[in-house]
Amino acid sequence: MDSSKLVDRLGSTFPLPVEVLPLAVAPVMRAIEQLGGKPELRMGIKKDGPVITDQGLMVLDVTFGAIDNPAELEKTLNNIPGVLENGLFIGVADLVLIGEIQDGQPIVREM
Repeated sequence: MDSSKLVDRLGSTFPLPVEVLPLAVAPVMRAIEQLGGKPELRMGIKKDGPVITDQGLMVLDVTFGAIDNPAELEKTLNNIPGVLENGLFIGVADLVLIGEIQDGQPIVREM
């Protein structure tokens, strides 16, 4: 990732992407709203209609505000029928690489 993605708390700056089966978009949106999220269907740029992933899924961008318990939210979201994945990726990596430009030179920082 680049340094623009760094935040103090998950959910405080960027919406959380949630991949959903197309037929389940409406019920998944309702379930996410019941969790306190504000889902929006991601729309294409310079293209009509929503974004469709390579796997034929639709993407919801969900605003939760600061996410206090990311592991619990990931589990709860992934247990909603029709949700296939979300952007939390808890327990997937032990190392994050951050690409930056410092003093005009590209560097990769580890975190």
